[in-house]
Amino acid sequence: MMRSMFAGVSGLKTHQTRMDVIGNNIANVNTVGFKAARVTFKDMLYQQLAGATAPTATRGGTNPQQIGLGVSLGSIDVRHTQGNTQATGYITDLAIEGDGFFVLELGNQRVYTRAGAFGLDNGTDGNLVSLINGARVLGYKADANGNIDLNAPLEALRISTAETIRPRATTVVAFAGNLDVRTIEPEPLRRSVQVYDSRGKEQTINVILERVPGLNEWAWQAEWVLESTTFRRGDLAVEMNTEYEVATDSPSGFQLVDKNDASKIIAKSTDGRVWELWDKDGNPTGEQIEFETALPEGFTVRAAGDTEVKLVGNLALDEKGTIYFNQDGSFNRVEANTPNGLAVINFGPELADPLSIELDFSQFTHFADATTARFLSQDGYTSGTLESFSIDQNGRIVGSFSNGLTRNLGQIALARFANAAGLERVGSTMFIQSANSGTAQVNAPGQPGFGTISPSSLEMSNVDLSEEFTELIITQRGFQANSRVITSSDEMLQELVNLKR
Repeated sequence: MMRSMFAGVSGLKTHQTRMDVIGNNIANVNTVGFKAARVTFKDMLYQQLAGATAPTATRGGTNPQQIGLGVSLGSIDVRHTQGNTQATGYITDLAIEGDGFFVLELGNQRVYTRAGAFGLDNGTDGNLVSLINGARVLGYKADANGNIDLNAPLEALRISTAETIRPRATTVVAFAGNLDVRTIEPEPLRRSVQVYDSRGKEQTINVILERVPGLNEWAWQAEWVLESTTFRRGDLAVEMNTEYEVATDSPSGFQLVDKNDASKIIAKSTDGRVWELWDKDGNPTGEQIEFETALPEGFTVRAAGDTEVKLVGNLALDEKGTIYFNQDGSFNRVEANTPNGLAVINFGPELADPLSIELDFSQFTHFADATTARFLSQDGYTSGTLESFSIDQNGRIVGSFSNGLTRNLGQIALARFANAAGLERVGSTMFIQSANSGTAQVNAPGQPGFGTISPSSLEMSNVDLSEEFTELIITQRGFQANSRVITSSDEMLQELVNLKR
């Protein structure tokens, strides 16, 4: 009877433990990234009353006689099944579809979680952190060009508002479309293109195309459009719709004069680049304007604008050449008066590196159809600052910059384990590696064997309430049954005591 009482006590203890686990599961039914646990029991050691005997020629064998001593805890297993994904609309909320854990750094400890409730802290570097406990999210940092090395060590990911893109000077300008073979254009075709120098400042070039009569050839040349800084007309001598040219101003320097009346001076300069404007009475105003380079003698400008005006002129560049087509109208080659024979133009904006730009005409055709020649693309851009960012399904953090470009800022890392159930909980829906979990294998989302990211979403708890309530009832009945064993054993002991009155 004493054995039955202790067996009942062991049953009460184990069922209480099971109830604790079920209660914890139900309490975390709405905890992001929570993984439910289950409890299994095992029977305890047995008291041997008689051993088994083997059969003989004259009698059969007997089985062992054992009395169990109760029940004990077998295991508490974590179910790492996929929870439902819920869209949240927050850019930094991430859910994992498939296997894997986010890798976080909490102090000097590396922890793992499925709870992707992330955000940015108020540090100057803009660390990507868990909103649950402030642990930093680890991943692969991109270089200045947006390249990501998945073999590099993991680093804390940062999204800094001070992130910038350095300007890039244009090196190639591409054109496309058709040049009509049937007729000679009454005037040369002029296509205007915006390019960028090494400072990221926008420069304008005009590419001029002219048909060579009777041949499958078009001549090309280019101009650099020079513009002054803007100014207000006021009582200046500058008049709209008038052309002015650079003339020598003895004994040294230059002056901008009306092309039709050299006595009308609008500006003077000592170097041809910085000019002082004059008023209508022929007096200097003290206001200066600048061009990207010194204007040569004879260079013509015209006033453009409205209230704010600038002087604009086209400077013919030295490089020119010919585009050749095959008889079937396809592109053949391009030749130029440059050392390498390529269609390359060169000019030097002020305070920037000299520009050397290749003109790519290889996508031109020469058919009997309307002329559709157009500017296609150029590879330069101005500087830009980070305006916003997004995270894609491969965990790449893509920044959008003020110059219209995008660039990778980093990539979130995922870890997986040979035995995820062997991970040890440390609270805040975090796990750490244990002796039975295996070593973390780290890679990027979307790689074979690793899950993908569902942006602007969170993985909800995988607790199944219907299952938990069923287990709750079973556990409660098990607890009640074990308590009955104790009370029944107690009654039997009471009868034994009452044998002598």
